[in-house]
Amino acid sequence: MKMWRSIALIFLAAALLALPDELAEGRGHMSGRSPRGGGGIFGIAMAQAKARAAWEARERAAETARRIKNNKERMIYAEKARKEGKPRLAATLYLRAGLSQDKSNRAAAKKALASMAEDGRAEMKKADNLLAKGQVIEAFEKLDYLDWAYENVPKFNEEIASHVGKLHRDPKNKAILNEVDASALLAEAKRHESKQELCCAYLIYEEAAKLVPAKSALVAEERYLELKADPKVVADAAECRIIQECHHIYHTAELLEKNAPERAAELFRKIVEQSPSDSEVYKCAREELAKISPR
Repeated sequence: MKMWRSIALIFLAAALLALPDELAEGRGHMSGRSPRGGGGIFGIAMAQAKARAAWEARERAAETARRIKNNKERMIYAEKARKEGKPRLAATLYLRAGLSQDKSNRAAAKKALASMAEDGRAEMKKADNLLAKGQVIEAFEKLDYLDWAYENVPKFNEEIASHVGKLHRDPKNKAILNEVDASALLAEAKRHESKQELCCAYLIYEEAAKLVPAKSALVAEERYLELKADPKVVADAAECRIIQECHHIYHTAELLEKNAPERAAELFRKIVEQSPSDSEVYKCAREELAKISPR
């Protein structure tokens, strides 16, 4: 589980499925939700992007790399970035200098990347020490960052990716790491269930159950299986899932409507074909389609 996943799963429950109280009445509260105005349907995708964007904003790696035009500048900025604790930016610049047709800085760039690999191994050892002390969350925050920051450092990038992947698969680590997300999802599912929004509760319990062996995930899995035995809950949840997917398609179509109206029309037609005819997203899609292709 990468560091962004913690935010992502909470967004999935709170933003993707949480609905205004006035719409949560019996069957079809998702059906009555308008897709207009954006919103939580992009919760998980936005959350994933947000976590990496925080690291990127700190290093401004992509922006700086685009501005630098020659190897001399790359080497200068790379050294500066390394001193400022921005390893991803430094490695990106060193790598570009090393792979350039201009051979003047190739040896220096290669040497710098080898040195960075040693820095990465030292930091990885510190993270492992945290893990050995039982500081699992702190250790993985550091390990996940190293996996991202040193992605462009040859050899070490493979070492850290393999090491982090192996540790993430360890059931003991998974139980601890997943508990934060599982407990948040479990609480959100119970909140929906207390409001008789069983379809939403069902979908969130389903997500939480995927986080076993966390304790809260095991509790969620038990309740998910109980709800799964009710055909009506399963049917309502299936409808909610379809409508959520149609909301996602709707927002994509909105973005395309001005510059690619034909493609937008295709997506609106897809919504009309897939969504229940009494749903708000169906109604909105038909209205937008009529604007693009008036008869």
